[in-house]
Amino acid sequence: MKSYLALLTLLALTSATHAGEIRRGASMQVKPDSIWFEDRANLARWQALKKAGDSKALASYQDGLLQAREAWQFTRPLTVRIRGFEPKAHLVDVEMQTEGRLQGSTWALDTSALLQ
Repeated sequence: MKSYLALLTLLALTSATHAGEIRRGASMQVKPDSIWFEDRANLARWQALKKAGDSKALASYQDGLLQAREAWQFTRPLTVRIRGFEPKAHLVDVEMQTEGRLQGSTWALDTSALLQ
């Protein structure tokens, strides 16, 4: 009985941790090859195209943003600090924490870009 209660408690704590991982001030990793947006409007348009399932329109829009340097794509996981989180919009405002010339810069990300 005690082992059953211990297992149940462990499962409850684990699920609570996963549910609340994205929180203001937390440091997190962003997946490699994720798209980082300079403004929310471009992220919202990208999310709408992705949700619509039109891969050709999504690729065209994404390539245009990347070429215009209105969005960026990094090939390795990078560390960010969460500045804000809007679960319904699947939006996370972050500040780059990884050392380099972009350290301290702010970005808008889709929540799927975060490693959890």
